Amino acid sequence: MGFYCLFLLLLSGTLNGKTKALAITETHEPVLAQNYFIDNGQSTVKLLPKPVMSLLKKYKISSKNISVYVRDLNSPRPLLAYNVNVSRSPASTMKLLTTYAALKILSPSYSWRTEAWVRGEMTAGVLTGDLILKGYGDPFLVYENYAKFIRGLREKGLKSIQGNVIIDNSYFSNHRFDPGAFDHQPFKVYNAVPSALMFNFQSTRFLLSPHEADEQVTVTPYPDIPNFKFNNEIEYLTTKCRRSHYRLHFSYDNEKGVTIRGKYSLQCGQKFVLRSFSKPEEHAFNAFRAFWKEQGGILKGSLQVGTVQTGDRKWHTFSSSTLGEQVRIINKWSNNVMTRQVLLTLGAKKFGEPATLEKGRKAVLDTLATHQINTDGIIIDNGSGLSRISRISARQMAKVLETAYRDPYMPEFMASLSLAGLDGTLVSRFRHDDLRGRSHLKTGTLRHVTAISGYMLNRKGKRLVIVIQHNGKKVGAGRGTKIQNALLKWSFEQ
Repeated sequence: MGFYCLFLLLLSGTLNGKTKALAITETHEPVLAQNYFIDNGQSTVKLLPKPVMSLLKKYKISSKNISVYVRDLNSPRPLLAYNVNVSRSPASTMKLLTTYAALKILSPSYSWRTEAWVRGEMTAGVLTGDLILKGYGDPFLVYENYAKFIRGLREKGLKSIQGNVIIDNSYFSNHRFDPGAFDHQPFKVYNAVPSALMFNFQSTRFLLSPHEADEQVTVTPYPDIPNFKFNNEIEYLTTKCRRSHYRLHFSYDNEKGVTIRGKYSLQCGQKFVLRSFSKPEEHAFNAFRAFWKEQGGILKGSLQVGTVQTGDRKWHTFSSSTLGEQVRIINKWSNNVMTRQVLLTLGAKKFGEPATLEKGRKAVLDTLATHQINTDGIIIDNGSGLSRISRISARQMAKVLETAYRDPYMPEFMASLSLAGLDGTLVSRFRHDDLRGRSHLKTGTLRHVTAISGYMLNRKGKRLVIVIQHNGKKVGAGRGTKIQNALLKWSFEQ
């Protein structure tokens, strides 16, 4: 499982997109000392803690750019409420809405199916016809699971496929999706195209192999991509291996070929880098062919894209790990690709197939409204928070968390959040502090955005709900994290 943690880290929602389309601006007025919060018709004055105000003054950040909500879940009124009705970009904390709605609509025990259908005659393990692979949106159809699915075909006696392999992705609508729209990085795995039959987060593993004899670095894709041709402009080095050596740049050249640029050292040895390269149907087929041949299967035909037809027979079904297990991966490691798959699944389950973004968004908003959560102004977009238009207020996010805490599925929901100093995206924060292991939190980071939301058991044994949202140009360079830490430490002592 350790190898796949690398996948999840690479797919983390804490990625800094570099688009100029961000409609968030930073103001430079003097730091405000107070903000008025209306709750149950009564006005109360809430002050930002002094350590936070000092940091804002030091970094010349306006308090208008920050929203904070902190409440003891056993108290009717918040400990701190600041700019809580301002709609802001939540970055990856938006995943809290998608995963909460998923638990309510699907239940923690829900699992996704991946099916194999046969078209033609089957005699002594030989299929004289086509094999159809139909997906239903499994977010975690990684290497070992896909190989297990294919092994099931062999165990049931299928030895040879004389026809084609047909990929049926019809459960999700084939809407146009531009993987480079967010940050002009179409090869990055976090920008992968959603797919009903999505193999390994839609990522290809590219093996980098430095060769001292000819001072070159070869690149080998897994699974194999037929006729894969590229312009290798990787500079061979013998210096100390650095993280930057794994950040190779993939791009299309003028002739629509692929050029790979960067620097790579002999000292790095053989390593994999992940990129989303092939179309979803091609990727699923390439992986199937590789696993099928490894297991001794024979395939005569090629890839076709189609759907299951009347008269086709279901041959084998593979069931995924449960939603309860998958939300832990999604929220702890902020997996954007998996979240998009979940959102589309919600749309199909709630409003019928094929799944669309519009159906998924409505499914989430309807779930929130059913539980008396005000959805005015909430913008879901793709459900992952990897977006420039997603919006929600701190008050609304807090209400989601408060509602989830009173829910029968609270244990599954809370357990999906990162434990401060112990795992997930918070593994390195508060590792040597009294706050270690005391908070279940979801982080979110984009260019000009930082956010954190979840629960804390503070020093006095109070269970708090905490929402911190910070939008503006000066959230980077650790400033946003320091402001969050100051607020979390203040909350811990209340």
